Amino acid sequence: MKHLILLLLLIEIITCDDFERFCDSVVNRINEINQHVRATNNSYMYSTNDSTIYNGGSYDFIIVGGGSAGSVLASRLSEINDWSILLVEAGGFKDNFSDIPGLSSFLQISDMDWGYLTTPQKHCCLGMKNNQCVYPRGKVIGGSSTINGLVYTRGNKDDFDEWEKLGNPGWSYKDVLPYFIKSERNDIEKIDKGYHGFYGPLHVNLTSPSDVTTEYVKKAFNNIGVKEVDVNGRQQLGTSIVPLNINFNKRCSGYNTFITPIEKRRNLKILLNAFVFKLIFNKNEAKGILYNKNGKIYKATVKKELILSAGAVNTPQILMLSGIGPEEDLTKLGIDVIHNLPGVGAHLQDHPHLFIPIRTNITRDNSNLAEDLKKYVHAKTPLTRGLSSELISFTKLTEDSHSNIELLTGIPSSISPNPKQLYNSKYNTMSDLNITTDFLMGVILLKPLSVGKVSLKSKNPSDFPLIDIRYFSDQQNIDINTMYESIKYVMKLIQTNEMRKINASYISQQRGCEHLLSNECKISGYQNDCDKNYWHCAIRRYSSTTYHPVGTARMGPDPKYHVVDHTCMVHYFKNFRIVDASVIPNIISGHINSVVYMIAEKISDIIKVSLSDKYE
Repeated sequence: MKHLILLLLLIEIITCDDFERFCDSVVNRINEINQHVRATNNSYMYSTNDSTIYNGGSYDFIIVGGGSAGSVLASRLSEINDWSILLVEAGGFKDNFSDIPGLSSFLQISDMDWGYLTTPQKHCCLGMKNNQCVYPRGKVIGGSSTINGLVYTRGNKDDFDEWEKLGNPGWSYKDVLPYFIKSERNDIEKIDKGYHGFYGPLHVNLTSPSDVTTEYVKKAFNNIGVKEVDVNGRQQLGTSIVPLNINFNKRCSGYNTFITPIEKRRNLKILLNAFVFKLIFNKNEAKGILYNKNGKIYKATVKKELILSAGAVNTPQILMLSGIGPEEDLTKLGIDVIHNLPGVGAHLQDHPHLFIPIRTNITRDNSNLAEDLKKYVHAKTPLTRGLSSELISFTKLTEDSHSNIELLTGIPSSISPNPKQLYNSKYNTMSDLNITTDFLMGVILLKPLSVGKVSLKSKNPSDFPLIDIRYFSDQQNIDINTMYESIKYVMKLIQTNEMRKINASYISQQRGCEHLLSNECKISGYQNDCDKNYWHCAIRRYSSTTYHPVGTARMGPDPKYHVVDHTCMVHYFKNFRIVDASVIPNIISGHINSVVYMIAEKISDIIKVSLSDKYE
């Protein structure tokens, strides 16, 4: 018995020592990230003093981009033992810090992010320095799935039926549902049967315990007719605790989920810190890639198919640098045109969001980082929440829409980056936020009419692409008015009986717009849209990306407007596909990461069926 007690004490000491080292590593990484200076170009990855082109090998498949889609493709295609696969990623390896969901915001200002800013904007980002919003994109194995908020939502059934109606056979909801199910390992008890998978690699789970405000907010939604549902099941419209890609307490990124279990396969080579700057073609046949690694240029050749999975920003950049894109634009930059595809870089869509800070009279624990990390190792909130997300709701404001807004509650964290650094904002818009009593309601526009563009600054791969998001630029102002109506919906929500129980009220923090909100308007209860100019100002100043860019290499039948066909084969080419968020024809009513996984699962099967006699 004495020996057992000593053994237990020794285990406890070891555990404490391990935990202290874990805490120290987290603090050190936060300090390192806070000192990180955002890159302004790619010169550190592209520069070389060596004119030699080295042999990068020959492979059946080359996948450019090790993000969400690339991870799935590498996993599924390497299941065919006779096929050789090269997966090329510009970023490096992930770390244990990146596995902690609640610290995601730090990753978006770290060396795991490309460091992009938008071009100066006219209709949005007006509260940001030089009218430029930050535009986080993952530069790390796993891509943006390694730095995102982990939210797992699939969108609305009508989204995919719309894809098929646009000329993409095989992409209706009934066609894509099996591929959502194939990836999924659902760990949630209360779900709709027939819509979920339980044997795939991608964990989907809920976090606990819930915040002190959550039950009040859920009941408030119920007060206005919004029921609790499985948002990935039979009925999307409704509310739910946020489903996350999390396994116990750990992020399920594309890398953790699809690559880690199979990365030792002999037919799969993973190349990190390799910057692909050009694709090689012979007429309509893809032949290989050029990439820079450690200051040396390599050429790798492909025997079966070249697959571009670099994401909605980097995919059009690489295409245009390689001579595929709008002929007029490429010619002006002195780039030899391989094939004219006007849709490359066009039709950039995204989900803009605006945070509404709400104060209550109930108090949560004001824990410090060490205390939160102790909870985290036991898979308890707050650090198991992705980007502090707690409750999600999908709602339609008009009868002719299937779901056009999302509301996402966020719980303020005891440790987070400075908003000026995180958003490039002129002001610290969260300076008045009380982390013990307040919460945030994120208003997200799901079906924007405004479209932007990704283009090249020059023909030099060292230059960042130009990201022109153009939020709220539609001529009839439908997008900004929908956002305003969404904010009124939130104000209606906080006036319900349940929210009155906790004395919920809006905290005005929209810097630079205060003069547009009169005392008379406040006294009247914001009657007759007297606050409209105030909120229009706030929307244009402080709305930012929800990290969901899509559509810059759209799927569709017409090469005048679309870049790939319904099998994701690039128009005109016979062995060159694009598989990532850029092919999404129209943005979905939800977070896009699960959809990218689905697309990659489906195209993996299409490739296997068409090229392997060993796959049925």
